[in-house]
Amino acid sequence: MIILYREEKSPSADVIEAEFRELVMGYDRVVVDAAQADKLFDEIHTLPVIKSNERIVSGDDIPVYMQELTKLMHDWQLFQNHCCSVDDGGDSW
Repeated sequence: MIILYREEKSPSADVIEAEFRELVMGYDRVVVDAAQADKLFDEIHTLPVIKSNERIVSGDDIPVYMQELTKLMHDWQLFQNHCCSVDDGGDSW
């Protein structure tokens, strides 16, 4: 599950959320302030922060991560429409 930690008013987080919506990506939003984020992420990461399983991404790593997600979703959608049907006689179409 992807979680976006963000401040209430954050243009950069707004852009990330718009990209998630465009990718039809499910995510949770957690609104925190900078002090809460420091406690959550040991002052290593600045808001906005994306957490996906054990991976934590912030700052300059976000655009790279978003490119990875875009490619993943593109590849996923390519394979979602491929199917093979077999009729009762064993012929595929």
